[in-house]
Amino acid sequence: MGIEAQAKRNAEAVYAEEEAVAAEAARVADDPTVTFDALCEHYRFLSQKYRHAIRQLIKLTHVSDMFQGKLLRMQEELERRNAELEQARAHLEQANQALHRLSYLDALTGVANRRHFNEYLDQEWRRAMRKQASLSLILLDVDHFKRLNDIAGHQYGDDCLRQVGAALAASVRRAGDLAARYGGEEFAVILPDAQPDWVMSFAEEVRQAIAALEIPHPVSPYGVLTVSVGAATAVAVEQQGVSSLIAAADKALYAAKEAGRNRVSCAPILSVGNG
Repeated sequence: MGIEAQAKRNAEAVYAEEEAVAAEAARVADDPTVTFDALCEHYRFLSQKYRHAIRQLIKLTHVSDMFQGKLLRMQEELERRNAELEQARAHLEQANQALHRLSYLDALTGVANRRHFNEYLDQEWRRAMRKQASLSLILLDVDHFKRLNDIAGHQYGDDCLRQVGAALAASVRRAGDLAARYGGEEFAVILPDAQPDWVMSFAEEVRQAIAALEIPHPVSPYGVLTVSVGAATAVAVEQQGVSSLIAAADKALYAAKEAGRNRVSCAPILSVGNG
């Protein structure tokens, strides 16, 4: 910037010199006492000054062209770097979105993880309270899973959980429903705005879909992997928290297991009167 400032000062000096030459020419021309010879001498002097000023202007023009080229190159470099930054920002945004999605998925089964389940259940409970609507929850537990792991190995057990998770995800077809891995061999499905009869039918459909996978289970009396299912529905009100819905579904699941497993048990509808 030092060279640019010097060039600006030089230009200002040349313009000032031009103005002085013009003013002197005008003064001499208007002076009636100036003789013809003196007038010629003045004009020769002023002509030399004018030619000098022109040479200086030519030099400044070259300097200006040099700086203009430099500015164009700087502008091109700035645009190139802005494009690189924009591309990097887009890649970072895609990476953040992918990371966000992964942070809400269960790594083994591909369905929502417990963190997503907790947040979504709380969100849907508050939404149901605002609308005074119902919210349903089903919990699934793979029957005799610990013994299956002990006999067939953990890799086989993991593969079973992956197949159960896929079958569960394929069964969820309504927008707003969420299938999740609740923990270990337990899964859950959150069902907003669902009628209790439909919830019961859906739970039975899921149980049958998993049994239809016909995954060999050497300990099961059915010879294949089965699940027990507990279902509960609540009309969301402030007087009872979402934990009451989880407790009711868990109690229904326990009842299904106590009744012999591979079945669905449904809890009574929760409301402020009986919750």
